[in-house]
This record gives sequence, C-alpha cells and structure tokens, in this order.
Amino acid sequence: MKKITSLASFGIFILLLSACQFSVGTKKDIKTGLSLSYNGFKADDAYLVDATGKRMENNKVPLNSNFSIVVTGVGNYTLKDGKAYPGCEITVKDKSGKVMGTLPDVMSEAAKNGLDPNGAVTLTATVSMSPPFKVGETYHVIARFFDKQNAKSKLTAEVDVVLQ
Repeated sequence: MKKITSLASFGIFILLLSACQFSVGTKKDIKTGLSLSYNGFKADDAYLVDATGKRMENNKVPLNSNFSIVVTGVGNYTLKDGKAYPGCEITVKDKSGKVMGTLPDVMSEAAKNGLDPNGAVTLTATVSMSPPFKVGETYHVIARFFDKQNAKSKLTAEVDVVLQ
C-alpha cells in the first residue's frame, strides 16, 4: 500500500510539473550585440530597429535619433481577469557605468487597465539619443520588461550602442 501511495504521489508531482509553463533562456543578436535573457516569460526573438522601423545591422546610432529594442513572441503572462500587465524599465549608462538616465515604467499608462495577452506578444522599448549623450561615446542600454502580476517573470535586453 505504501508503494502505491508513493507512486501516486510521484505521478501527481509529474502532472503538476508538466502543467507549469515556466521558461528560462538567453538569445544574442550577433550583428548588433543585443542580448536577451528571460525568466518566467517566453520570447522568440529580440532585435534593434532604427527610427524608421528598419531592423538594424549594427549597434551604431546617430545623435538626435531614436532606436528601439523589440522583443517578439512574448508569452507566459500571469493574467488577471484575462489581461496581461506588462511593464518596462529603461536604463542608459555611460562607459564607466554611471547611470545617465532611467525610466522606471514606460508602459505604466498603456498597460494600466491591462492588455489582451494576444496584443502583448511584441514589446518595444524606445530610446532617444540626444544631448547630453556625446558622439563617439559608447552607452550601455538596458530594457527590463516585467510582469506586474508576477515579480519573478522578466525579460532583460542589453546592448552597447555607439553614438555617431
């Protein structure tokens, strides 16, 4: 009887484990140097786009322009009333590691009432590179996407950009 109970407990454990939709991983765009790590979320791809929406082939960004970090195939949100609540923190550091600027949640207004999870599969963080940033300098940009309903779920995209 004890052996049957142990097997039943093991079977239930396996069923519970297989029901979890937990995801951990990393990806790297060799052309731009953009790296993505994710924990809890799932993600298919991450890349940089210029101000016109064209996928970038390198990490060079003109002064007084914008570029965006795009993450596609995002899933595994913890839903509340059927809605996803993503957030996005953007931080820019200089080559010494000094924080030049940070925005704690650029998605606060857009996602305040939640989003349809099918409409939250592509997340974008747009960065403006205007003075006090300087031409010829390299800046480290971090976009941290997070699930406001599950603090353990996050995507972190990082890239060094060279200002031109």
